[in-house]
Amino acid sequence: MHRNGPFTEEQIARIGSEAARLAWTGGMTVLRPDGEVVPIPLVAEPEVESRERLSWLAAESRAILSGSVKLARALLARGDPRDREALLGPFEGLEADAMGLLFSEVPCPAVVARVDFLPPGDGGLPRALELNATIPAMPAYADLAAHSWIRAAARLRGMTPRRERDLVARAGSHMEALRETLVAFYRWRGGARERPSIAIVARPGDAQIGELRRLEAHFRQMGHETAVLVPDEADPDAHDLLYRHVWAHRTPPGSPFARALREPARWPLMNPVNGMLEAKALFARLSEAADDAAMAALAGLDPVELAAARRMPWTRLHSPETVDRLVGGREGFVLKRSWDYGGKSVHLGAETEPAAWERVVREAASDRRGGGFVAQERIFAARRPATRITPSGPEPGSLYRDVSTYSGLLPVHPGGSVVRAAASPVVNILGGGGLAPVIPADVWEELC
Repeated sequence: MHRNGPFTEEQIARIGSEAARLAWTGGMTVLRPDGEVVPIPLVAEPEVESRERLSWLAAESRAILSGSVKLARALLARGDPRDREALLGPFEGLEADAMGLLFSEVPCPAVVARVDFLPPGDGGLPRALELNATIPAMPAYADLAAHSWIRAAARLRGMTPRRERDLVARAGSHMEALRETLVAFYRWRGGARERPSIAIVARPGDAQIGELRRLEAHFRQMGHETAVLVPDEADPDAHDLLYRHVWAHRTPPGSPFARALREPARWPLMNPVNGMLEAKALFARLSEAADDAAMAALAGLDPVELAAARRMPWTRLHSPETVDRLVGGREGFVLKRSWDYGGKSVHLGAETEPAAWERVVREAASDRRGGGFVAQERIFAARRPATRITPSGPEPGSLYRDVSTYSGLLPVHPGGSVVRAAASPVVNILGGGGLAPVIPADVWEELC
């Protein structure tokens, strides 16, 4: 079958354009600092995944999360000074104070997290690149992309509204999985209300306010009193659940919400301040534990967690000892700062001239800011034909795609996936990229 199934290129562009319109209306946008609302481009060609592969990604994501939490706990208690510096050094003030409680007072270090994978171009299993535990964003964006695409495709195929709704339901909902996780967490903490109230706490001018408003609407539709609030408005005593979508360092220390960060055992807070869990230095040490039996035993990794660590790309704390390996194998490595986000401080050896790469590698070996740098084996993805739908219209081209999968430590947790696409190997959904709808294979087959 053609990669687009029964749809012609012209039909794919039509479906994509209609899906983008629906998604943008629903909130698949970002808010720029200057106040401009910018639509997130939609990739017209969907990412079709089997249920088996989606389940594997969910299990792999959870194993990496649980292994990371075990290892972080062990390294803080019995690791060397560089481990403690890499995990705690980048943080200060309220953020440092709150994170100091993660393994002493916090009931659950990560109720929701997300692991970002990259499928290799040779068609092998996706490889995990990093863990996000602070603000594992995009559940509403993912629903808007997938559900809008299914609706547009069903209408083009002449399906009835009832069948369209059935296909959307069968595709599943990241927002509903998040809601179910929130409620399960609330009840695990002893809450008894059938529909607990929810405060979604964000920073003023949050770039992802479109997603947060869509979450707010979904939670309200499901019977929850819900509000998107800034830290100065979020009194923890006034809500049954607190869903944190704000960095601790952007939370005013004197705000009502800061009380919840300082006393995470008192209020149902999801997630607590846990930035160390997404430090790339921790990811590097988990990769190292795959080859170091003593470190694996120190953390108490179980066979499932150890197997997931062994499938991760080779990743290590960068130091003078790794310089020669990176300089000699330039094209096969990536350098990135341990504590950073948004694709900043990422250096790709294959895209860097040899002299410049050697300079970066040698300078980074002694740079301890943000927990220092990590070196990681480069996973080469394949560029695939893709049509970005922007407000200016369809833009045919070719893009890289990653896949990000949700997880959590409690028995009830999300497990869906979202796919980003980009013109650059360092994925950025606005810088020449976008979101691709993730369509389960059985739903795609019925659409076909």
